[in-house]
Amino acid sequence: MIQYIILSLALLSPLAVANCDDAIDLLHQAKDLHQQDNIENEKLLINMALILCPNLPEAHNYLASLFEAEHEYTQAIYHFKKALNLRPDFSEAWYGLGETYYKQGRFPLSLEAHLQACQKDKDSKKRIEDLLKSQDYAVESGKILDKESLLVLFDPSRQAKIDSMLKSCHLRMSRVKPAATFRNFQFAKGESSLHDVQSRRQIEEIVAALISLPHRNIEIHGHTDTQAFKNTSSSSNNRLNLKLSKQRARTIANALISRGIAKHRIKIYGHGYHNPLINENNPKAWKQNRRVVLQ
Repeated sequence: MIQYIILSLALLSPLAVANCDDAIDLLHQAKDLHQQDNIENEKLLINMALILCPNLPEAHNYLASLFEAEHEYTQAIYHFKKALNLRPDFSEAWYGLGETYYKQGRFPLSLEAHLQACQKDKDSKKRIEDLLKSQDYAVESGKILDKESLLVLFDPSRQAKIDSMLKSCHLRMSRVKPAATFRNFQFAKGESSLHDVQSRRQIEEIVAALISLPHRNIEIHGHTDTQAFKNTSSSSNNRLNLKLSKQRARTIANALISRGIAKHRIKIYGHGYHNPLINENNPKAWKQNRRVVLQ
């Protein structure tokens, strides 16, 4: 029955389709259905509302929240963005967009979206504080940091806007470091070559971001863990780890250059084991400290 009503509404004159008061009534009906856990009929009512009033930001936001609940994140992002294009100060939609990105593991985008709402939404501010404290916004944790997430960290204009919003939100950390830490470059112990599919996919995303920012130079910092080379003195072990960390940075640089990033845009550094993320000596710490940082 509801599907028939939607089809009928689609055939109405433009004057009828512009009836936003009726669309708002349909949203109220959908909210009543929400208490009954009747999500499919909720969606139908919201779609009816959007036929009546295509530019109703509340309808796009409501539909996005339903898609988010169903883990249909691509659809959710589309409708959250539609709502925000229509109403840029819509803090509820910014919060929803930030949480959707968070659930996808796209933490830089989550941080950026929540910053748009933090002055009005205490939950957005709490999410920002958590992201800043853990620095998850800049640390890859087993997933690919995609082009859009990298652009948040590497685009100077977006960085300036983020820093400004941090100050406006009265957060103690007033600046986000424009760096990305990659733990998904899987180097074997004592080696500097990459062979796994995930590493190649991550390289492609970095290349895509740098192509979008042709004037942005990049530094690549290689790090090793604290495991010692066999049968070496302390000084030799230090020298070999410094060499290995620089070789790992060079591996990433060569991969970028082979895909079209100009050599003059890249500088490489090796730090050996001297700047660990975790000051422990166990397999878990070794894995996290064995990393590459781009900034």
